[in-house]
Amino acid sequence: MNFGPDHPARQMQDTFYVQGNQAKDAAGFVGSNMVLRTQTSSDQVRALIERGVPLYIASPGRVFRTDELDATHTPVFHQCEALAVDKHLTMADLKGVLDRLAVAMFGPDAKSRLRPSYFPFTEPSAELDLWFPDKKGGPGWIEWGGCGMVNPNVLKSAGLDPQVYTGFAFGVGLERTLLLRHDINDMHDLVEGDKRFSEQFVMGE
Repeated sequence: MNFGPDHPARQMQDTFYVQGNQAKDAAGFVGSNMVLRTQTSSDQVRALIERGVPLYIASPGRVFRTDELDATHTPVFHQCEALAVDKHLTMADLKGVLDRLAVAMFGPDAKSRLRPSYFPFTEPSAELDLWFPDKKGGPGWIEWGGCGMVNPNVLKSAGLDPQVYTGFAFGVGLERTLLLRHDINDMHDLVEGDKRFSEQFVMGE
């Protein structure tokens, strides 16, 4: 997944390490070789290798990060990542999809913007921001997810020629999407199991 064995980006994932077989990395650190996944990118790579191209998929799933539980974060949450790999895909295609997704989730006035960032699986990479009229302190941009063009090294590792194929990927947190979409102020409401909170989302028969 484009991480060198001693790359400092290995420490950017806020990973929960699970006690298991001990392994020593290139820097001599001894730790477990078992982790709870921090993102669903592994599903994307598996699909790319098994299904081939062209490929257009969404990968929802549960992920784990060492975030403190507060009003806007939780250590266990659900993420949906998407991957598209085909000929002639560009950053413009990515932006178009994200704009359509924002409108589908938040209404016709929703808009997105891309802010340059770094992710090891994409190059160039960007933070995905959403214009949020009800932001505390007044309307403004709020981070919604991450995105970018698939790194050529990832394509090569799947046996693809990056001169022929390109791709884009993005991911958003489902809980954060729910908070923004339904004006929920506290992440605790999503995880504490109070049925009075859940009943407001029950769909009619």
